[in-house]
Amino acid sequence: MELDAWQKEVLETKGNMCICSPRQMGKSTVISQDAGEYAMRNPKKSIMIIASVERQALLLFEKVLSYIYNKN
Repeated sequence: MELDAWQKEVLETKGNMCICSPRQMGKSTVISQDAGEYAMRNPKKSIMIIASVERQALLLFEKVLSYIYNKN
């Protein structure tokens, strides 16, 4: 999948970030990729996935796991 320019910028950003974007723009995709890369580089670290409802957090967690699984 080809990332948009703003998604590439998110992946290149170090530290905190705030993404203001409409629905269905690929925020979950890029954040799950970023979290997956971080998890693979830092196996002893914890990553928190927080959402307004548990279902959203679980969906993002599944995307992170899918990214890691497909990367290896």
